[in-house]
Amino acid sequence: MSSYRVWYAARDPYHCIFRMIRLLEAKGGPIPLEQLRILDMFLMFPSLLHRLTLTADLREKLRALQIDAPSKSFVRLPGTASVWQDLQIYQLTAIKRLAGLGLLRREELLDRNASLDHSQAPAKLIEHAISQNHNAQPLLRFLVEDLCSLPMAGSQGLVRRAGLPSRGPVT
Repeated sequence: MSSYRVWYAARDPYHCIFRMIRLLEAKGGPIPLEQLRILDMFLMFPSLLHRLTLTADLREKLRALQIDAPSKSFVRLPGTASVWQDLQIYQLTAIKRLAGLGLLRREELLDRNASLDHSQAPAKLIEHAISQNHNAQPLLRFLVEDLCSLPMAGSQGLVRRAGLPSRGPVT
């Protein structure tokens, strides 16, 4: 009997590292660590964006992306909070690995922000991230410009709009 290994991108810390590099490259500046984790979740599972409570303007921008609703997706995802909790271990591992490799600026990490240190990042990796970002430019623009413009906390914050637990383990 042969055994098969199924690769699941959401549970691969190296895939998570690359997604985070893509987000940081697309932003071109620092991103708060918690916000980076939320953006990573939406980059991994764009259909979850439909579960966000958005303003009319942001809802219109989301419609323009033509992302399938979760009900039309092949993969049935649990609630956003469950996905958030499930991704946590891989995201924290990815952030620690990026910091350990020196790919994140240490001075930004002290302020709980992530920012790429291009002097430490392999050029081919950055080129590949830029290439992947080009292919998904509308989605990345929505994530790093539109969602990043929302505050993180409060009744109108991204955490509340996404339906995420407001308290949780410290990263």
